[in-house]
Amino acid sequence: MSYCPKCGVELDTKIEYCPLCEFPMSVIDEYIDAVEPHNRFPVAENIYIDIITRLKNQIFFVMTMLLFSATLVLLSIRMFLKVESVFIGYSMISVISLWFYLFFISDFVKNTHYAVLGIGVSTIFLTYNLDYYDGNISWSISYALPIVILSIIVIFTFMEFQKRSKHKNQFIFVTIYICIETAILCIGIETIIDYNLNYPIRPSWSSIVFIVLISIAVILFVLYSKMPDKIKNKLRKKFHV
Repeated sequence: MSYCPKCGVELDTKIEYCPLCEFPMSVIDEYIDAVEPHNRFPVAENIYIDIITRLKNQIFFVMTMLLFSATLVLLSIRMFLKVESVFIGYSMISVISLWFYLFFISDFVKNTHYAVLGIGVSTIFLTYNLDYYDGNISWSISYALPIVILSIIVIFTFMEFQKRSKHKNQFIFVTIYICIETAILCIGIETIIDYNLNYPIRPSWSSIVFIVLISIAVILFVLYSKMPDKIKNKLRKKFHV
Protein backbone atom coordinates (compact mmCIF):
# COMPACT_ATOMS: atom_id res chain seq x y z
CA MET A 1 0.00 0.00 0.00
CA SER A 2 1.35 3.45 -0.95
CA TYR A 3 0.89 6.91 0.62
CA CYS A 4 0.93 10.43 -0.72
CA PRO A 5 4.31 12.08 -0.06
CA LYS A 6 2.66 15.47 0.43
CA CYS A 7 -0.35 14.90 2.72
CA GLY A 8 0.21 11.28 3.79
CA VAL A 9 -3.15 9.93 2.78
CA GLU A 10 -3.37 6.25 1.87
CA LEU A 11 -3.56 5.68 -1.90
CA ASP A 12 -4.76 2.94 -4.17
CA THR A 13 -2.40 1.34 -6.65
CA LYS A 14 -1.86 2.95 -10.07
CA ILE A 15 -3.44 6.29 -9.18
CA GLU A 16 -2.37 9.44 -11.03
CA TYR A 17 -3.33 12.13 -8.50
CA CYS A 18 -3.83 12.21 -4.74
CA PRO A 19 -7.60 12.36 -4.07
CA LEU A 20 -7.03 14.75 -1.13
CA CYS A 21 -4.38 17.26 -2.21
CA GLU A 22 -4.24 16.36 -5.92
CA PHE A 23 -0.46 15.89 -5.83
CA PRO A 24 0.64 14.20 -9.09
CA MET A 25 1.98 10.68 -8.58
CA SER A 26 3.80 10.76 -11.93
CA VAL A 27 6.43 12.98 -10.32
CA ILE A 28 7.25 10.22 -7.85
CA ASP A 29 7.44 7.61 -10.62
CA GLU A 30 9.83 9.75 -12.64
CA TYR A 31 11.98 10.30 -9.56
CA ILE A 32 12.11 6.56 -8.84
CA ASP A 33 13.01 5.78 -12.47
CA ALA A 34 15.83 8.33 -12.35
CA VAL A 35 17.24 7.22 -8.99
CA GLU A 36 16.76 3.46 -9.21
CA PRO A 37 19.53 2.67 -11.73
CA HIS A 38 22.07 4.35 -9.44
CA ASN A 39 20.94 2.34 -6.42
CA ARG A 40 21.00 -1.06 -8.06
CA PHE A 41 23.73 -3.53 -7.28
CA PRO A 42 26.12 -4.23 -10.18
CA VAL A 43 25.53 -7.48 -12.04
CA ALA A 44 28.13 -10.06 -11.07
CA GLU A 45 30.14 -11.47 -13.96
CA ASN A 46 31.92 -14.77 -13.58
CA ILE A 47 34.97 -14.40 -15.82
CA TYR A 48 36.55 -17.55 -14.36
CA ILE A 49 34.42 -19.81 -16.58
CA ASP A 50 35.41 -17.85 -19.69
CA ILE A 51 39.09 -18.05 -18.77
CA ILE A 52 38.92 -21.81 -18.20
CA THR A 53 36.98 -22.34 -21.44
CA ARG A 54 39.48 -20.32 -23.44
CA LEU A 55 42.43 -22.13 -21.86
CA LYS A 56 40.78 -25.50 -22.46
CA ASN A 57 40.20 -24.67 -26.13
CA GLN A 58 43.80 -23.58 -26.54
CA ILE A 59 45.13 -26.78 -24.97
CA PHE A 60 42.82 -28.89 -27.15
CA PHE A 61 43.94 -27.03 -30.29
CA VAL A 62 47.63 -27.53 -29.45
CA MET A 63 47.10 -31.23 -28.70
CA THR A 64 45.15 -31.62 -31.95
CA MET A 65 48.03 -30.12 -33.93
CA LEU A 66 50.54 -32.38 -32.17
CA LEU A 67 48.47 -35.51 -32.77
CA PHE A 68 47.84 -34.52 -36.39
CA SER A 69 51.58 -34.00 -36.89
CA ALA A 70 52.33 -37.37 -35.30
CA THR A 71 49.82 -39.04 -37.64
CA LEU A 72 51.44 -37.40 -40.69
CA VAL A 73 54.89 -38.53 -39.55
CA LEU A 74 53.72 -42.12 -39.11
CA LEU A 75 51.97 -42.09 -42.49
CA SER A 76 55.09 -40.68 -44.16
CA ILE A 77 57.27 -43.36 -42.64
CA ARG A 78 54.87 -46.04 -43.77
CA MET A 79 54.26 -44.73 -47.31
CA PHE A 80 57.58 -43.23 -48.39
CA LEU A 81 60.05 -45.33 -46.44
CA LYS A 82 58.00 -48.49 -47.05
CA VAL A 83 58.26 -49.48 -43.42
CA GLU A 84 55.66 -52.04 -42.44
CA SER A 85 55.80 -52.27 -38.69
CA VAL A 86 53.26 -53.38 -36.11
CA PHE A 87 54.52 -50.56 -33.93
CA ILE A 88 53.54 -47.94 -36.53
CA GLY A 89 50.07 -49.43 -36.90
CA TYR A 90 49.51 -49.54 -33.16
CA SER A 91 50.80 -45.98 -32.83
CA MET A 92 48.43 -44.60 -35.47
CA ILE A 93 45.44 -46.29 -33.88
CA SER A 94 46.44 -45.01 -30.46
CA VAL A 95 46.95 -41.44 -31.71
CA ILE A 96 43.51 -41.35 -33.35
CA SER A 97 41.86 -42.78 -30.25
CA LEU A 98 43.70 -40.29 -28.04
CA TRP A 99 42.19 -37.41 -30.01
CA PHE A 100 38.68 -38.75 -29.36
CA TYR A 101 39.50 -39.18 -25.67
CA LEU A 102 40.65 -35.55 -25.47
CA PHE A 103 37.52 -34.39 -27.29
CA PHE A 104 35.14 -36.05 -24.84
CA ILE A 105 37.21 -35.29 -21.74
CA SER A 106 37.48 -31.59 -22.69
CA ASP A 107 33.76 -31.13 -22.07
CA PHE A 108 32.86 -30.24 -25.65
CA VAL A 109 29.94 -32.62 -25.25
CA LYS A 110 27.81 -30.93 -22.59
CA ASN A 111 25.73 -34.00 -21.79
CA THR A 112 27.80 -36.08 -19.36
CA HIS A 113 26.06 -39.32 -20.33
CA TYR A 114 26.91 -38.78 -23.99
CA ALA A 115 30.51 -37.96 -23.05
CA VAL A 116 30.86 -41.18 -21.06
CA LEU A 117 29.25 -43.12 -23.89
CA GLY A 118 31.65 -41.48 -26.36
CA ILE A 119 34.65 -42.49 -24.24
CA GLY A 120 33.31 -46.05 -24.14
CA VAL A 121 32.86 -46.16 -27.92
CA SER A 122 36.39 -44.76 -28.38
CA THR A 123 37.73 -47.50 -26.11
CA ILE A 124 35.91 -50.17 -28.12
CA PHE A 125 37.34 -48.64 -31.32
CA LEU A 126 40.85 -48.66 -29.85
CA THR A 127 40.77 -52.20 -28.51
CA TYR A 128 39.12 -53.68 -31.60
CA ASN A 129 41.58 -52.08 -34.02
CA LEU A 130 44.57 -53.05 -31.88
CA ASP A 131 43.29 -56.60 -31.88
CA TYR A 132 42.37 -56.56 -35.58
CA TYR A 133 45.66 -55.09 -36.79
CA ASP A 134 47.59 -58.36 -36.53
CA GLY A 135 44.78 -60.16 -38.38
CA ASN A 136 43.67 -62.26 -35.46
CA ILE A 137 40.66 -61.20 -33.37
CA SER A 138 41.45 -62.81 -30.04
CA TRP A 139 40.55 -60.61 -27.08
CA SER A 140 38.72 -57.42 -28.09
CA ILE A 141 35.28 -59.02 -28.54
CA SER A 142 35.47 -61.53 -25.74
CA TYR A 143 37.20 -59.40 -23.09
CA ALA A 144 37.34 -55.69 -23.93
CA LEU A 145 33.79 -55.26 -25.24
CA PRO A 146 31.91 -56.72 -22.22
CA ILE A 147 34.25 -54.98 -19.77
CA VAL A 148 33.68 -51.61 -21.46
CA ILE A 149 29.90 -52.14 -21.50
CA LEU A 150 29.96 -53.13 -17.83
CA SER A 151 32.05 -50.06 -16.99
CA ILE A 152 29.61 -47.75 -18.77
CA ILE A 153 26.66 -49.28 -16.89
CA VAL A 154 28.51 -48.88 -13.57
CA ILE A 155 29.39 -45.25 -14.33
CA PHE A 156 25.81 -44.44 -15.37
CA THR A 157 24.55 -46.01 -12.14
CA PHE A 158 27.05 -43.99 -10.11
CA MET A 159 25.95 -40.78 -11.84
CA GLU A 160 22.32 -41.51 -11.05
CA PHE A 161 23.06 -42.13 -7.36
CA GLN A 162 25.22 -39.03 -7.22
CA LYS A 163 22.40 -36.99 -8.75
CA ARG A 164 19.95 -38.20 -6.11
CA SER A 165 22.32 -37.18 -3.29
CA LYS A 166 22.98 -33.78 -4.86
CA HIS A 167 21.54 -31.84 -1.93
CA LYS A 168 23.07 -34.05 0.73
CA ASN A 169 26.61 -34.30 2.05
CA GLN A 170 28.27 -35.49 -1.13
CA PHE A 171 31.68 -35.87 0.49
CA ILE A 172 30.41 -38.99 2.24
CA PHE A 173 27.90 -40.36 -0.26
CA VAL A 174 30.19 -40.05 -3.28
CA THR A 175 32.85 -42.05 -1.43
CA ILE A 176 30.30 -44.71 -0.51
CA TYR A 177 29.04 -44.95 -4.10
CA ILE A 178 32.58 -45.23 -5.46
CA CYS A 179 33.34 -48.11 -3.09
CA ILE A 180 30.15 -49.98 -4.01
CA GLU A 181 30.46 -49.44 -7.77
CA THR A 182 34.16 -50.41 -7.81
CA ALA A 183 33.40 -53.58 -5.87
CA ILE A 184 30.69 -54.57 -8.37
CA LEU A 185 32.99 -53.74 -11.30
CA CYS A 186 35.76 -55.98 -9.96
CA ILE A 187 33.33 -58.88 -9.55
CA GLY A 188 32.13 -58.38 -13.11
CA ILE A 189 35.64 -58.18 -14.59
CA GLU A 190 36.80 -61.40 -12.93
CA THR A 191 33.58 -63.14 -14.00
CA ILE A 192 34.18 -62.12 -17.63
CA ILE A 193 37.79 -63.32 -17.48
CA ASP A 194 36.88 -66.67 -15.92
CA TYR A 195 34.08 -67.22 -18.46
CA ASN A 196 36.36 -66.64 -21.46
CA LEU A 197 39.11 -68.82 -20.00
CA ASN A 198 36.56 -71.61 -19.39
CA TYR A 199 37.38 -71.50 -15.69
CA PRO A 200 34.74 -72.12 -13.02
CA ILE A 201 33.20 -68.78 -12.15
CA ARG A 202 34.46 -68.48 -8.61
CA PRO A 203 35.52 -64.92 -7.77
CA SER A 204 38.77 -64.95 -5.81
CA TRP A 205 40.67 -61.66 -5.81
CA SER A 206 37.51 -59.73 -6.64
CA SER A 207 35.82 -61.23 -3.56
CA ILE A 208 38.55 -59.79 -1.36
CA VAL A 209 38.21 -56.40 -3.04
CA PHE A 210 34.42 -56.61 -2.74
CA ILE A 211 34.50 -57.39 1.00
CA VAL A 212 37.02 -54.63 1.74
CA LEU A 213 35.21 -51.93 -0.25
CA ILE A 214 31.73 -52.83 0.99
CA SER A 215 33.06 -52.84 4.56
CA ILE A 216 34.48 -49.37 4.06
CA ALA A 217 31.17 -48.18 2.60
CA VAL A 218 29.19 -49.60 5.56
CA ILE A 219 31.58 -48.08 8.11
CA LEU A 220 31.38 -44.66 6.44
CA PHE A 221 27.58 -44.81 6.31
CA VAL A 222 27.30 -45.81 9.98
CA LEU A 223 29.72 -43.10 11.06
CA TYR A 224 27.82 -40.53 9.04
CA SER A 225 24.42 -41.56 10.41
CA LYS A 226 25.72 -41.35 14.01
CA MET A 227 27.55 -38.08 13.41
CA PRO A 228 26.10 -34.94 15.10
CA ASP A 229 24.62 -32.34 12.79
CA LYS A 230 27.16 -29.80 13.98
CA ILE A 231 30.05 -31.90 12.70
CA LYS A 232 28.19 -32.62 9.45
CA ASN A 233 27.80 -28.90 8.83
CA LYS A 234 31.49 -28.31 9.54
CA LEU A 235 32.47 -31.04 7.08
CA ARG A 236 30.07 -29.63 4.50
CA LYS A 237 31.71 -26.22 4.79
CA LYS A 238 35.17 -27.77 4.82
CA PHE A 239 34.65 -29.70 1.58
CA HIS A 240 32.42 -27.01 0.00
CA VAL A 241 29.56 -29.45 -0.67
